Amino acid sequence: MFSKVIIGLLVFLLLVTGSLCAYTFNLAEEIDALSKQLEVSQEEHMAQIGALSKEYTAQISALSSELGRQTSALSDELAALKGETLARIDTLDDELRGVASELEQSAINASRLYQQVSKGIVRISDGEKVIGSGFAFNSNNNIITAQHVVEEQDQIVVILADGSTSVATVVGTCEHSDIAVLTLEERLTIQALTLADSETVTVGEPTIVVGNPLELPGTITSGIVSQTHRFVKVKYDSKTRWVASLIQFDAAVNPGNSGSPLLNAEGEIIGMVIARIDPRQGTGVYYAISSNKLKRVAFSLLEQGSFDYPWLGVEIVNLSPEMVRSRKLETANGALVQGIIADGPADMAGIEVNDVIVAIDQMTVREVGDITWYLGEYKSPDEVVTLTIMRDGAKLEISLKIGQRE
Repeated sequence: MFSKVIIGLLVFLLLVTGSLCAYTFNLAEEIDALSKQLEVSQEEHMAQIGALSKEYTAQISALSSELGRQTSALSDELAALKGETLARIDTLDDELRGVASELEQSAINASRLYQQVSKGIVRISDGEKVIGSGFAFNSNNNIITAQHVVEEQDQIVVILADGSTSVATVVGTCEHSDIAVLTLEERLTIQALTLADSETVTVGEPTIVVGNPLELPGTITSGIVSQTHRFVKVKYDSKTRWVASLIQFDAAVNPGNSGSPLLNAEGEIIGMVIARIDPRQGTGVYYAISSNKLKRVAFSLLEQGSFDYPWLGVEIVNLSPEMVRSRKLETANGALVQGIIADGPADMAGIEVNDVIVAIDQMTVREVGDITWYLGEYKSPDEVVTLTIMRDGAKLEISLKIGQRE
């Protein structure tokens, strides 16, 4: 009985052991299958990760390349912008310097200029009162003043800035230019002033006048140049005369200023005051003979006591709008010949009444003043000039030999 029980137990144990073995085997199979599935899954995931990594790497590389390109382009743009900015800064700097220079040139230090030139400016007296002004022309005690100041004076006394005086005699005069050169009998120390090139004078530039208006010695006034090359009919007491090569300015002048120097911002003489507009007509219009004309006439007066004034022998006037319309001219520039002096230079050359002079030696003529200025400053009697004229719609060039005004 006991043996049967033992046998039953053994059989049971064998069954249980067999079942466990079968279960263990099946479990091992399942674990092995799961392990294989896991390996496959891992390989798939690694493959996916590898693909994603390659894709991301390619994208990052492309983004990096694009970023590098954009950075390089931006750097080039910044460099170009920097260059343009620096160039613009340089340009602005030059412009600012130019503006500063223009402002400096447009300003005038009247106090400094007065101190610079006042010792060379004199009073012209008739022995009792001051009748005009003048200035030292050279170191030989020659004084320049206006011709109408000393005209018909029995005695001329020059008073220097330091109060010293000397009797003066007339070396020579030119009535048509209103210029006189004097010489001092006493040997006095006087500062000669510098004459500028009046052809460099520009309309609008600042100017001062130093003289003796109304017996007020050493008076300074300031203004600007209003125009150049004026040709004006000037009235002197009961006399009148046409004067060429005039600079118009607006620095106030009065009786006694005749002969005063008209000065630029450097203290150089650009003209000599000779006239003002009649106060009954207006104010602010004054005239000075140009320094180039002044220099030419003064040297001639010192050398020969006179000036040979060039003369064409014509009566000319500025063109009016009606003259332009009736003659069918294209412009109002030019000078109309209204009269011919018999046997004069123009008459001998074939110039006719109603001819319109539009150029002289190829220089455009805007008005009569251009002709008188050019002749007075650049030409002499017996020289030849070429006039360009309009006659009946045709342009002609006529050469003539300049005469001498009586």
